Amino acid sequence: MKLIIKWLVCVASIFLVESILPDYVTIKGGITTYLIAGTILWLVNLLIRPLAQIVSILFTLITFGLFSLVVNAGMVALADTLLPSVKFENFWICILIAIFITILNMLLIPKKKNN
Repeated sequence: MKLIIKWLVCVASIFLVESILPDYVTIKGGITTYLIAGTILWLVNLLIRPLAQIVSILFTLITFGLFSLVVNAGMVALADTLLPSVKFENFWICILIAIFITILNMLLIPKKKNN
């Protein structure tokens, strides 16, 4: 269930940023393009992001965790390069998408409570 929510968060984040900033995000196609882009972003976050976080652990510690936002934005930029029908104008848009993904994950995925 958690994986499905994270996939939906990726799709919703791309849709939200495209709705808020249509001049900076170009998506050719309809709902299927959003689903494909969300799936690619979800797979990149699932498979590649853990390795990137391990490689960048020193920078993340030095910046008190802020570099993880750059790593997440890099994963969004990687997903952008894998899809020719999706274009994010600059790295700041990728950071904004990464922030949306983080916020939506915090809001939608329940945390376990220790009893």
